[in-house]
Amino acid sequence: MSISVMATRNDDFSILKSNDDLMIGGYASIEIVDKQNDLITLNALKDSVKKFMGDSKFRNVMTNHSNVQVGEVVDSYRDKNGKLWKSEVDDVGFFVVIKLRDDIEKAKEVGRNIRKGSLRSFSIGGQALQKVKKSHKELGEYNEISKLELHEVTICEKGINPEAKFDILKQDIGSEKMSEKLEKALSELDTLLEEVNTLRKEEEDEMMERASMAETAEMADEEDMERGDYEMADDEEMADDEEMAEYQDEEAKAYLRTLDGAGNQIGEPADRIVINNGKPTSSDMPVVKAFENNEFDSLDLSNANIEKAYAAFREEQLEALAYDNLRKSFEARFASEKANRENILAKSQYDAASEISSLKEEFTQLRKSLTAQKDSIIKAQEESKVTLPSLNDIAEMEWSDIHKMVNNI
Repeated sequence: MSISVMATRNDDFSILKSNDDLMIGGYASIEIVDKQNDLITLNALKDSVKKFMGDSKFRNVMTNHSNVQVGEVVDSYRDKNGKLWKSEVDDVGFFVVIKLRDDIEKAKEVGRNIRKGSLRSFSIGGQALQKVKKSHKELGEYNEISKLELHEVTICEKGINPEAKFDILKQDIGSEKMSEKLEKALSELDTLLEEVNTLRKEEEDEMMERASMAETAEMADEEDMERGDYEMADDEEMADDEEMAEYQDEEAKAYLRTLDGAGNQIGEPADRIVINNGKPTSSDMPVVKAFENNEFDSLDLSNANIEKAYAAFREEQLEALAYDNLRKSFEARFASEKANRENILAKSQYDAASEISSLKEEFTQLRKSLTAQKDSIIKAQEESKVTLPSLNDIAEMEWSDIHKMVNNI
């Protein structure tokens, strides 16, 4: 179990300048009910502190219960004014004198924060061995810890007891100046980084605005081109209408020329007359009137309707394209599944025993063949083996016998 009890000392805050290490002192725990509703008795503190201070190797001082040792609890320290500060349990609580490390970066960071004033509280960590619930008329119900095991003293911003504070008993003047310079440099660096980030964000916003403007201009150009196409189509439609009106007017004039004063037909009927180079000409082919009975008068070819028609056409094309892509994806997926099923089927139908038997048979045949070849080779070697006579026999042989023997060899 971890216990966090904070305490305060009412001494005036003071910084005693020295060329030695940073020393701090204050109450790590006092006999009060903390925010966790625990109260550690003075007797429990005395017993646990005696064991805690018994071995100097384990007087751990941590930061924020992080298991990083940034210092040690020392027995005592006498400041330049001659005042002796001791680590002990008095009638208030557990007062500690701490020497900060300066050989690791984390301890240096803690020292800088102590000098700045952002770290001025203590807390303790340990295990409660005996805890009982009690009730008090003024304090109410709380947990009284009468026996505990102390593991560490930790330095933090705010502890369980918000009144818990400690003082700087001694600090290195050089470290103080260096800390101030470092803090100033870090502050300037933070400001510079903030300005760089601001400029970068402004550049990104400007680039996005330019891209948006370019996209808007491109869309406007496309709309202008489409509008121009529609205007050209309207102009062509108007020209066709004028041409048709002119054609119908000429046709009517040509028909009137075939009537006499009383309206009787005296020439070719109108449907037998065509206009050739602006002149009515007789023809055997009937004239087809495209706009007879006003069958296209109800057709609305406005820009809005054309846009709607194009939108519908575009949706059909996109749908067809989507179906085509989906079909290709399904075909590829089906082919893969089919190949997997074929592989699984082939594996399930694979007869390993039969193949092994076949291999054994082939091996047996190969072995027999090699054995036969070996026997033939040995027999041939035995047949071709030549027995040479001794030197004495050769001495007694005729020259013709010697030549014969050499030729046989």
